[in-house]
Amino acid sequence: MSDDYTARIEGVLRSPSDSNYRLSGRRKHRAVVVTHLGKECTIIFPASGSDWRGPANAITSLRHALGLVGGAPQ
Repeated sequence: MSDDYTARIEGVLRSPSDSNYRLSGRRKHRAVVVTHLGKECTIIFPASGSDWRGPANAITSLRHALGLVGGAPQ
């Protein structure tokens, strides 16, 4: 399951040391389940993106879900 999406997602998730994650395949999509600061989030992203913005959009969704955008983590 290694491609541009997973490489970019794993790159973001390796930086905070207090995060645990697992990638899982689904029928038409994939998901990453992340535990960060005691909060578990599931972010679903496509198995194949429609254009070059896909990996960047997946990273943005992940960062928002984890509270890594803007102020202090929630």
